[in-house]
Amino acid sequence: MPDPAPSNMVPKNGISTPERRNLWAAIDLGSNSFHMLLVEVVQGRLKVIERLKEKVQLLGGSRQGMIEQAAFDRGLACIARFKQRLADVPVAKISVMGTFVLRQARNADGFVRQVSAILGAELMVITGQREAELIYQAVAHGYGARRSDGLQLVIDIGGGSTEFGLGCRGTSNVAHSLALGCVAFKDSYFTTGQSSGYEAAKQVALQELAQPDMAAVVEQASQVEVIGTSGTIESVQTVLRANGWSWDTITADAMNRLETAIAEEQWLVDAGVPGLAPDRVDIFPAGVAILKACFEVLKLEVVRYVDVSLLHGMVLDATGMGGSPPMRHELAEQSITELAQRFAVDLAQAARVEKTALALFSQTQAWWSEPQLYRSWLKWAARLHELGAQVNSRHYHRHGAYILKHAELPGLDEEERNILSLLVRGHRRTLPGLAFQAFDPGLASTLTRLVAVLRLAVILERSHSDADSPQFTATLDGNHLHLTCHDDWLAGHPLSARELEVEATQLGSAAINLTVTD
Repeated sequence: MPDPAPSNMVPKNGISTPERRNLWAAIDLGSNSFHMLLVEVVQGRLKVIERLKEKVQLLGGSRQGMIEQAAFDRGLACIARFKQRLADVPVAKISVMGTFVLRQARNADGFVRQVSAILGAELMVITGQREAELIYQAVAHGYGARRSDGLQLVIDIGGGSTEFGLGCRGTSNVAHSLALGCVAFKDSYFTTGQSSGYEAAKQVALQELAQPDMAAVVEQASQVEVIGTSGTIESVQTVLRANGWSWDTITADAMNRLETAIAEEQWLVDAGVPGLAPDRVDIFPAGVAILKACFEVLKLEVVRYVDVSLLHGMVLDATGMGGSPPMRHELAEQSITELAQRFAVDLAQAARVEKTALALFSQTQAWWSEPQLYRSWLKWAARLHELGAQVNSRHYHRHGAYILKHAELPGLDEEERNILSLLVRGHRRTLPGLAFQAFDPGLASTLTRLVAVLRLAVILERSHSDADSPQFTATLDGNHLHLTCHDDWLAGHPLSARELEVEATQLGSAAINLTVTD
């Protein structure tokens, strides 16, 4: 297996040439879309350079087990376009894999030969079990596990099949693939009507999920963390959020509401659905039917979408980096540290604010229902509160919030990136009241309190000096927070004293009553 170690040699003129970059590429030829991922291995980590995606629908219009000629041509044209971006990647470092449609089609061999000829790299058609294993590995390395026992079920709903990977700490004990796909179901069940097609598709999905091979998954699914990947699950989460039915996870209740809207034709999906990308309109009801069947048979309560895919698993496998993955918290810590280094955060000041914020957090225990989780969010936000200063010192809290919302941060899902973005956005100036409304009301209340704690820590450490850090005591009475600074600290720090006066008004707008005494 190739050694990815010599990765970041830069010539004297400072320009990195393609020959000196350790570039790798993965191409996934799915039944709905073709995807390409271009990465560079730098110091043992994967740095994403570019992602490409084209909706090809290779399975679309398939008859009697044959890839339709139009789909055949669309696929080859897409590969020819992808090839242009691979000019700097050695052929030995290009991984190309085909999934369901190329496993099933009677004329797949001809397509495989032509793709291999265009790219100069071998197209491998993998089994459904291997596909499930690679997707599971991608989640284990790109996200980690939230639970201490590391137990996870990963579900990926594709165009032709749905993969299930069940395991612990990066090892999939069960890897299974079922012939449940949104493109295949669209062609088979949604030709006459939305409501009748939805019910027929769901019934087939329920039957497939009940087969004996799925017994181990069914038995354990409700007891483990459940992660969803792929465009289908991403689009469902986006639609649920846009309609206010759930926020950053997919819940059983939200799926019930979505199913009712589709099955009873409260929505005509072809006319457009809030939050749904136009290129997924045709396959969305079929994808919902499959996911809803998964919720029912596996007795799921929550599915959390993670933006990793088969492509990431392919790269990990090709580079030999698919060893034992870290836990989610360790992965997140590493991501936070690397982001702070990349944007030259003042680490000494970040440490001061972190220390003071955590001291305030400890003294306000009555506010926190999940102290370990909330403490992590506060700690990470404190480390990154000045993240945007390297972009522009003016409104740097907004720049930092934007970076956090959109950065690739292994170990953090979309919800946590949004939370950190809000904390950093809210740590100074006017409280971003409307931004809290993007979260579940219960979580919004907690985030308001975390923002309050971070704001106070920043004010108390305004001198940017260890010698000026205050000694203080914080006490709570419901939403009344009383802060006592010792040793006449306020008198000797007039800037902080004035900012604390202003802060009492700011927090009052969020129903937190702040009083400060010396």
